[in-house]
Amino acid sequence: MRRRVGMIFAVTVLLLFVLAAWKTRAPAQEDDKQTAINVVLAHEHAVEMYDLDKADSLHTPDARVIEESYPHPFEPAERRDWQIYKEAGIHVVYHPQDAVADVRGNVAWVTLTFRSVWTADAPQGRTILGGNTWRGTFVESFILAKTPAGWKIALGHTHLLPLSFGVEPDFQQDHGGMKFAEVADSGPASKAGLKSGDVLVEYGGRKIDNLVDNQRLHYSDYEGEKVMVTVMRGHEKITKEVTLEQMR
Repeated sequence: MRRRVGMIFAVTVLLLFVLAAWKTRAPAQEDDKQTAINVVLAHEHAVEMYDLDKADSLHTPDARVIEESYPHPFEPAERRDWQIYKEAGIHVVYHPQDAVADVRGNVAWVTLTFRSVWTADAPQGRTILGGNTWRGTFVESFILAKTPAGWKIALGHTHLLPLSFGVEPDFQQDHGGMKFAEVADSGPASKAGLKSGDVLVEYGGRKIDNLVDNQRLHYSDYEGEKVMVTVMRGHEKITKEVTLEQMR
């Protein structure tokens, strides 16, 4: 009997120890997540302010960035590109919307979504932006490594989100416009009165012959912009004004 009581006591102590360790580890992991997120936010703010020395201090010595589908060092390309924007009189303001982090030991993964507003106060900058103002929503993914100096960015990847038109294209149609296989309820196209089966033939005064034509144009506009589109509904040509929305 005493042996059984002793075993129960030992198991109870062990369970309490495990639970205490888990409770201690959970807050620590949450702290790591927030710290990794803060490093990414600090990096974005440094770039926004053209403080590239600060941005570099948040990288590992061999940090890489993925652009055009292949990884390469942040520098010197990063500094050269942002220097061009700075000299052209371009100002950028980031509006972070959400950040998600996952920590596995000494490695953290952070994804950040943010809206950006780019403005130019000089002719050179306006040429680069295609006007006085340009807006875009980006998703950036970072892999961070925990070093003796804290979390450092080891790899970054940036993706520009196209604006939402609220349609699912018919991939079977390869020319003669872009057919809508489905128009999402309450999406921009639906709100404008467009329907499934319509064929988009003109977007903002530019002819649409296929899906690729349409995809290219979506990166040239910004949230809230109104664009005139023309569709064929059977033999009827219909022109509507669509207010573009941020992709969700």
